[in-house]
Amino acid sequence: MDPLLAAALTALDVTETPQPLSPHHTDAWRTTDWKIKTAVNPGGTASLLHEARAVALLREAGLTTMTAAHGESDGGAWAAFGWLPGTTLWQWCRPTRDNTAPADFAGRLRAVAAAAFTALESRHAAGWRHGDIHPDNILISPDESRVDLIDHDLAHHPRLLPLPGPYRGGGDQATAPEIARRLLDTAPDVDLELTDAAEIYSLGAAIRWAWTGATPATDRMAGPGVAPGDVLEDIATTRRRVPLTDARPWVDAELEALIDTAMTLEPGERTVAGALARLSPRRPSLPRA
Repeated sequence: MDPLLAAALTALDVTETPQPLSPHHTDAWRTTDWKIKTAVNPGGTASLLHEARAVALLREAGLTTMTAAHGESDGGAWAAFGWLPGTTLWQWCRPTRDNTAPADFAGRLRAVAAAAFTALESRHAAGWRHGDIHPDNILISPDESRVDLIDHDLAHHPRLLPLPGPYRGGGDQATAPEIARRLLDTAPDVDLELTDAAEIYSLGAAIRWAWTGATPATDRMAGPGVAPGDVLEDIATTRRRVPLTDARPWVDAELEALIDTAMTLEPGERTVAGALARLSPRRPSLPRA
């Protein structure tokens, strides 16, 4: 067994055999109560300790109920994060993409979207930036009363040490246009500034992506014949963004207005308070396009 994993299990008083987090993971495991990660190189170690510190500070501020623990040795470091009950936004929205959503799902999605933006606003008010908002990093509690942001290895806060390396954004498809432009125009060692407006965009993109199943900012993904820079240029210019009216599973003018406001090209126009106020009442049944 990895000696760092063994040290974590001892410190956490875990007796069950941990399982790899996925078939592709060699340095991350899960048990009933914990996700455990290890690192041996300086950059990986610093990233783990950064994430553990971020979760501890968020919990102290009442912005998450997640727990965290960590340890260090000459061989590296380990960090453990308590599992929060719930479902990621991507998993939760599967019925909308499969056309199997129950009649009350439209209202529930509205409530989840409002809760997600409220949670993000609370974090921003306390000086936090998540750094990598996308549908798999948004967690909905089993009773749908709470929405949490998870995975904090790219989190920013004044009480945290700087990230181990330059911040270069999160996943491409939820990247704000101004961040995409800076990625195109700067060298890989340039640290990018992450703003509230950029994260509002990312949250709108995440909700749109999970709801529709279509990539939110461009109809292309990097791969054969499509360079990463092509995708970033699409995002920066919105030149290949499919209109939401062509991608939506059903008509919801207020939800669509919220998403479109959050994802507007101009950061100063991402003022979602008005759109959220119009979104608040739950719709009793599922409208269809």
